[in-house]
Amino acid sequence: MSLFHSHPRPKKSSRRKFVFLGMFAPIARVSARKPEPGPGAVPLAQPQKGRTPVRKRARVFDAHLHCPSENGQVWQWHTVTKTFEEFVAYLDRTGVERGIINSVRCQLAKSPQEFIAGNREVARYAERYKGRFLGACVVNPMFIDEALREMEYCRKQYGMVWVGELCNYTVPYEYTVKEFELLVEQAVKLNMVLDVHTELEEMEFIIRKFPKATIVFPHFGDGNEYGHIFKRIDLVAANPNCYLDTSGYGHDRVGMLEYAVKSIGPDRVLFGSDFSINCPATVIARVEHAFLTEEQRRKILGGNLEALLAKAGWKEA
Repeated sequence: MSLFHSHPRPKKSSRRKFVFLGMFAPIARVSARKPEPGPGAVPLAQPQKGRTPVRKRARVFDAHLHCPSENGQVWQWHTVTKTFEEFVAYLDRTGVERGIINSVRCQLAKSPQEFIAGNREVARYAERYKGRFLGACVVNPMFIDEALREMEYCRKQYGMVWVGELCNYTVPYEYTVKEFELLVEQAVKLNMVLDVHTELEEMEFIIRKFPKATIVFPHFGDGNEYGHIFKRIDLVAANPNCYLDTSGYGHDRVGMLEYAVKSIGPDRVLFGSDFSINCPATVIARVEHAFLTEEQRRKILGGNLEALLAKAGWKEA
């Protein structure tokens, strides 16, 4: 959800910084690094001489979609997809065939009534487009009793196996609070995947605190971009319960996707676009043109997400 990286966070507002392409010092430091492959890493395909052969693209399954809400809330720099129908039409244009959706209404909820209403919207969309979209449950842990009940209800009533993307800075709250710990324990109990937006220090805390949870971290980098991209990838590589999605800062830097696959291995990198904020076509293009094998591409574009959802008990419609 890179559009909102400039928003102030509680007690941490000074951490958000923007990095520009013209900064040569960070680029030199990145290019000088010679990483070693992590456990289970697969050798990367090398560039081929001559014309690139035409190939059929694997089905794209997007792990990171923020859909418009019925009350008019949309996350977009300038609103061009105001309705869910327009949201779907744009995904059609970019080639995203399936996706996990969460409601902007939930992301901004300051009451249990609001996040419950947003989750019901998502459930209706998932039913209307059965087989195309999977609903994700988003809750605010500061209303912990209602949040825990809502997670269980969404799991049992709607078959939702995904919690998040949780974004603490939109509400706001800290991931160190007891209520968030109870939320994670509920996700583990219900065998749900937890999708959590973090800065680097928060990521380190969550990984250390919750080794039993299955966690997806969206975005290669955070607001510090060059200083944190390698660290975030390395953290996921070292913890087999964690996954990384391709959205946000970093995926467009040639070599970073390749480094993620080499370090983490080919099975824990997920396709994520962060639409309706970012365009999925840009992420697809980077995956398509990356120095990867066809099998690695297939896994990233959808196979890895299918496998993760299956572990959580999801069955394809």
